[in-house]
Amino acid sequence: MRDVGMRRGGLSFMTGLPALLSAALLASLVFLWPPSPSPAAPSAASAYLGSEKCASCHQIQYKGWVKTFHSTVVGDAKKDPSVIMADLSDPELPFKKEEIHLTIGGHWDQRYLTKIDDDYYILPRLWSVQSKKWRPYSTYGWQKRPYSKYCVGCHSVGFDPRTRGISEHAVGCESCHGAGAAHAAKPGKGNIVNPKRLPGDRAEEICASCHVRGKDLSGEFFFPIGWKPGDDLSKSLVPLEKNEGESDRDAIHRLWDKWKSDRESQSRARCEVCGIHQNVKPQGQKISVDAICMSCHEYDEKKLLQHTRHKTPAGAGCSDCHEQKSNGVDEKKDENVHSYGYFLIHPQGCWDTEIQDRCAKCHADKPKKWAYDTVVSWKKPVVIDH
Repeated sequence: MRDVGMRRGGLSFMTGLPALLSAALLASLVFLWPPSPSPAAPSAASAYLGSEKCASCHQIQYKGWVKTFHSTVVGDAKKDPSVIMADLSDPELPFKKEEIHLTIGGHWDQRYLTKIDDDYYILPRLWSVQSKKWRPYSTYGWQKRPYSKYCVGCHSVGFDPRTRGISEHAVGCESCHGAGAAHAAKPGKGNIVNPKRLPGDRAEEICASCHVRGKDLSGEFFFPIGWKPGDDLSKSLVPLEKNEGESDRDAIHRLWDKWKSDRESQSRARCEVCGIHQNVKPQGQKISVDAICMSCHEYDEKKLLQHTRHKTPAGAGCSDCHEQKSNGVDEKKDENVHSYGYFLIHPQGCWDTEIQDRCAKCHADKPKKWAYDTVVSWKKPVVIDH
């Protein structure tokens, strides 16, 4: 596969030794992204910092971000094989562990990428994290779907279509707030995007830029090219599903509203059987909170111990770790989760997953940092249906 930059621009204008040197330099810049993410073209890379640099001033927001699936959407299996969640012992699996370079996801499903020539491709099986089974994925056409054209724009920060370079291989701070180098050099409201200060439709377009399926204006990429948070998304993305006579803008917002509504209804349906999300408490001495939880979360004893990380079933019950929470972002908290989907893990008023604050009930001798570090170190919560 020839690289995108050279195919587009060509080298016909170069002659002699300068041409050879220029070609070598161009080749060294093209497609240097993961498994060892490298900067995009110099002009683009200089505008971005990466989420870890943002943390030096915004520690509360960063601590919340690392708890979301946005921060771990892409895993580097060559650097850390433990990011692979699947059972690779299936003899009928059409690829081997050694062929996996990157992973995508880890909440509902996990997909696996291999490298062919100078691009990555999603392999033709995905692992269902919830059912722990393999399922077919793009079985016949997977080699025709290069990662650089179909996926990377929404799984990275600062993608440059000319060089295929990126600044960060995650849905990072700058995915939603825009390039941050200028803001870091001279902090101010005018050189960074705060979705709260945007008009409502523009703020929602930040999420829609990846959660609404579409193509860029050239039709070459399956994500917007040249768009930045706060821009009019309809000038950079053409939705794949449009009604007759519908504008790109109207289609984007209709599809985003549908995506949002679907997630909310799916999440609420799980808890409506007991009314916990309406703050209705179980009635009767024989009905425990744990019993209500287990009506949906069916754990055998072994799985329960894996989930609680305690040695005996009596070590911790559901309500020992999970408390009611409100759906919102609290600027005064020690950590501030920036993810719409995070709040849909359980609906408003149901049971949250911020368990480190509850550790002190039993571990009063341990500092808060110990509790936080312990929970973060688990990385992969053993869950059934969330």
